[in-house]
Amino acid sequence: MSSGALVLDFDGVICDSIDECFVSSWTAYFNLYLKRHPAYMPVSLRRDFAHLRPLVRGGADFMLIQEILDKGESVTRQSEFDAVARAAGDRKMKIFHELFYQARSEMLETDRESWLALNRIYPHVASAFSLFQRSATVFILSTKKPEFIAEILSSRGISMPRERILYSGSERKLKIVEDVGMTGGFTQATFIDDQIDHLLCEDAAPPDSSRKGLPRIRPLLATWGYVKDEWLREPLRVPTVTPRDFLALVRREFV
Repeated sequence: MSSGALVLDFDGVICDSIDECFVSSWTAYFNLYLKRHPAYMPVSLRRDFAHLRPLVRGGADFMLIQEILDKGESVTRQSEFDAVARAAGDRKMKIFHELFYQARSEMLETDRESWLALNRIYPHVASAFSLFQRSATVFILSTKKPEFIAEILSSRGISMPRERILYSGSERKLKIVEDVGMTGGFTQATFIDDQIDHLLCEDAAPPDSSRKGLPRIRPLLATWGYVKDEWLREPLRVPTVTPRDFLALVRREFV
């Protein structure tokens, strides 16, 4: 048995869910929040949404993107996006969070097949699941609620125990990865995400941590998800992992 745990983000690492997030947030923002029912959706909206997708940290942020685009605001950097979120305030962001998940639930209930079709599992990850889905060393950690993840995986014939699908909520992901390592008795935990800020956390054990009882944390930035080009061009604070690297890593350490 491997002495390390493998913890995977879902959206952007396991699943290409941008179309689902786009449709769910558009429905939530216009139909549920503004109570508007636009006669059409501009073709450019999907492109502009994709441009801002790498800045997302949680579910409410998808609706924030819709509002930014609806108001014609100019946002290009993470700091600018975070400033808009702060200006919106906790109450509004909580409403955005609740309505986003409400829209998801309603779509899943009323048009399940169409909703599921909007979520695509990356081919190289699907191949890996055939190898490790029964492994007790592999976990999913996401801001997406476990019930949605389970539905998507099940629709693709992938079985994953619910106790290994973890919901991060507003808690820092690397801290949860650290907890996974400690409770599971792992000496190392490898965490793969496509949002670089989720891989940088001052209050989690650093990769070379020698603090007694804490697992060594190995953060890896996936190159295939919703990654901004500058994260890959700048001097890397976090090592990257390509699709080929990923399959090699799984075969070498987690099968």
